[in-house]
Amino acid sequence: MSEQPRANTSASAPLLRVRGVSVTYAAQRSIADLLARRPASGIIALDSVDLDVNAGEIVAVVGESGSGKTTLARVIAGLIDADEGVVEVEGEGPNDWRSVGMVFQDPYETLDPKRTLGEFVAEGLEAQGLPMDRVDASLEAVELLPAAAFRDRVPEELSGGQRQRAVIAGALALNPKLVIADEPVSMLDVSMRAQILKLIEQLRRDQGIAWLFITHDLSLAWAIADRVVVLYLGAVVEEGTAEQVLRNPAHPYTRALLAALPSTDPGAASTHSLAAGEIPQGDTPSGCRFRNRCAHAVEACANMRPPLGAAPGGGAGHRVACIRAAELPPLS
Repeated sequence: MSEQPRANTSASAPLLRVRGVSVTYAAQRSIADLLARRPASGIIALDSVDLDVNAGEIVAVVGESGSGKTTLARVIAGLIDADEGVVEVEGEGPNDWRSVGMVFQDPYETLDPKRTLGEFVAEGLEAQGLPMDRVDASLEAVELLPAAAFRDRVPEELSGGQRQRAVIAGALALNPKLVIADEPVSMLDVSMRAQILKLIEQLRRDQGIAWLFITHDLSLAWAIADRVVVLYLGAVVEEGTAEQVLRNPAHPYTRALLAALPSTDPGAASTHSLAAGEIPQGDTPSGCRFRNRCAHAVEACANMRPPLGAAPGGGAGHRVACIRAAELPPLS
């Protein structure tokens, strides 16, 4: 990974503050469970998650499907309620949804095929009784130019990249300070991905918007994020700056995610161990959540839930939840 410029995002208080957020989904009971009157079990989607995003900062939340990334995004956006915990924007809660915009993964589902782009962008403005001049300003901010030429178009008249720009325009209409982007480029080709990433960086620079960037692709996190938070089975297992987490990963799961990245050098050998099997469904393992897939697990890993603490040899803010982090072999 080549060196990327990072923003200085130090701040006295975070724009977004998430503390102790937990979500459990009720599992569907089988007929046998009903007949035996066994109580319904729950699937833990998030378990006491803490997260900060500073003003003007881009934070990437990474992990496999099923790690809890989308649930976290929806809780922060106010789309679902947490069972426990606090979400604050600018020190206030419950969340004022005008302070937070949301960009979903699939622009084809987000946009109504029968509505024009102008109508889509204006929806939030109309609900809040705000001036309609934000429609053109939002379209121009995402480089759908001239705005008058796109205002009356419907989604079928747009390319995939233009549709995602339109979705971002809708998120910008209420002038949010934070935008949550859930896998915003996963359905685009490589050239369109690069353009959308460039647009996100430009909006951060020009308008001071902070971004929570949800992705399973660590190469995208490296390309755009100031900080990276690694989520596994609903819990944060590692966090730090992009350089700390992706150049010097301290958790075996982070190393496994890096090992799964394709290499441009077919002769290169990975220094990371791949995770065994797939992310488990249902009950969360005792002790370390990752132990059943970890090449470095020992008996003690089953007996305690490792706290998130300072990473061995890491810099300020680099934290990891692994009792064997100091014993992991060095990376070459």
